[in-house]
Amino acid sequence: MRRILLLAIALTGCSIDQSRLGNFVNQTVQPGMPMEQALVRMQAEGFYCNAGSGADAVIACTRTYTRLVQKNCVERVDLVRSATAAKTLGAIDVLEVKCPK
Repeated sequence: MRRILLLAIALTGCSIDQSRLGNFVNQTVQPGMPMEQALVRMQAEGFYCNAGSGADAVIACTRTYTRLVQKNCVERVDLVRSATAAKTLGAIDVLEVKCPK
């Protein structure tokens, strides 16, 4: 019985909490900060950000979310450059976490 309880706790610990990711990202980077600083912060938190040529309006950032029992998921965040200042973070889009079925 105890093993079943421990397994149930482990499985529930693997669920995806989309709002938690949003809160985490919004505490890590904020609109108005320099884009270079935002990229450094995201990379320090384990995200890979595809900055491309450096002039892209949207920079896609991804991070693998490791789960114990099921296959890993991918956390996705788009950093959007400011329309008025290209070197400034204008907006943050926290996208739905993608998990294999």
